[in-house]
Amino acid sequence: MKFDVGILASEPVPVIVRQVQLAESLGFDTAWIADTHLVCRELWVTLAACAARTSRIRLGPGITVPHTRHISVTASAIASLSELAEGRLVAGIGTGGSAAETMGLTVAKMARVATLEAMAGALRRLLARESIRLENGAEARLAWLERPSPVPLYLAGSGPRMLDAAGRLGDGAIMYSGVAPWLVQAALACVAGGAKAAGRAIGDRPGNLDIAIWAPTSIAADRALARDHVRGRVASALRHAFPVRWSPEDQAVIDQVRAAYDSYEHASAASRHRLLVTDRFVDLMALAGNPDDVREQVRGIMSVAGVGRIILLPQVPGRAFVEREQVLRLFADQVMARL
Repeated sequence: MKFDVGILASEPVPVIVRQVQLAESLGFDTAWIADTHLVCRELWVTLAACAARTSRIRLGPGITVPHTRHISVTASAIASLSELAEGRLVAGIGTGGSAAETMGLTVAKMARVATLEAMAGALRRLLARESIRLENGAEARLAWLERPSPVPLYLAGSGPRMLDAAGRLGDGAIMYSGVAPWLVQAALACVAGGAKAAGRAIGDRPGNLDIAIWAPTSIAADRALARDHVRGRVASALRHAFPVRWSPEDQAVIDQVRAAYDSYEHASAASRHRLLVTDRFVDLMALAGNPDDVREQVRGIMSVAGVGRIILLPQVPGRAFVEREQVLRLFADQVMARL
């Protein structure tokens, strides 16, 4: 099992760079930087700064979206950054959440399988020095690219159809469907179905699909503090589709969170909508509690065959203020080192 960190860069770029350097020193495999330009610092500027100040850790957007910049701009950014950190680039792609909502769009409206498929196909062709056909009929290519840039694409999804597309088209899949083993299994079944349809397999063998889990995370000696602190991240997860049907009681909670969600308070511990998140959904959707709690939750995920990495999503500091650096250190010392 590999462990990564996903960072919403709402703090100054030098602070984010230091956090990624810390993750590298602690043994985390990959740092994923969010692409939500009205909520946090610009993605590619932040990634370039991190690339220049690190040497081992993999880096990439987690996730980049199709509606804030043209796909050819995204391809050029990926290929350019690959020159700065060759062999360390990954690209998480998806249809978006907060980036869409702060522009007046909805998650449901943007979550189109065809959009994800088109994005993945265009990026692969451009990074392979091939042409794509634009909406106006013109052909476009990265004329400056001297050789193919083989950056792995991780497709993100939460509902059945998006997860199926990730299995069919991705080098990896990022599942945003919960951390409880039964939810992980339900999501993984959708990815595996897509992979099988494309003649592919999941797992840790070369050429197989790498399976990752987005995991809202808060860890502290004070169990109650950690669980309260993660509710804003859980609220973010509840905006998306799921690979399971919920009971009427659970669905009512999800509907309330979706109606109240304020994307300008995205993933914040101080968000007002966090108050609608029940303890049940903290249990299902997050790695949260004291180190012993989180260690057992991670072991539960590891019991599901096929999952290759967990991407920790520490909360944006707010009312409860469990610092991201604290989460990384405690997780490395009390969880990773003791599994």
